[in-house]
Amino acid sequence: MATFTSDAVAGNMAFKPHPQGNLGVRTATYSLGAALAGADIVQMCDVFAGETVVGVFLTATDLDTGSSPAIVLDVGYGGAAAVLIDGSTIGQGAGTASSLAVGNATHGSTATAPVTFTADDTIDVTVQVAPQTGATTGTLTMYLLIA
Repeated sequence: MATFTSDAVAGNMAFKPHPQGNLGVRTATYSLGAALAGADIVQMCDVFAGETVVGVFLTATDLDTGSSPAIVLDVGYGGAAAVLIDGSTIGQGAGTASSLAVGNATHGSTATAPVTFTADDTIDVTVQVAPQTGATTGTLTMYLLIA
């Protein structure tokens, strides 16, 4: 298992809504340097104590080039790896998943947002099921809605 870091986490980029009540969007992209493996974690966006995650959109290119793609992705944070998006297959052929699509099992939505954080953390993509044949290039892009 490996942990990778997106450009947003590495650069400590953050939108801090001011005054309170404004909705902010953090955007992060992680470009693959090698194929993802089962249980890999990609830290995509920082969240800070006191912030509320309202929702998340995750876009993936084709991350599994096998004839029977198997990759499954989760989105969450430390201790709750699949709380925002659970069991998404978007990496099997490229697509977008959202925690805002209530009941849309096709895109892996568990619709548990909003989540208010009491400590700093990161919003992560976890490889729940390894790819049959992992792509060595591609991207994950996250749009994180925070208040």
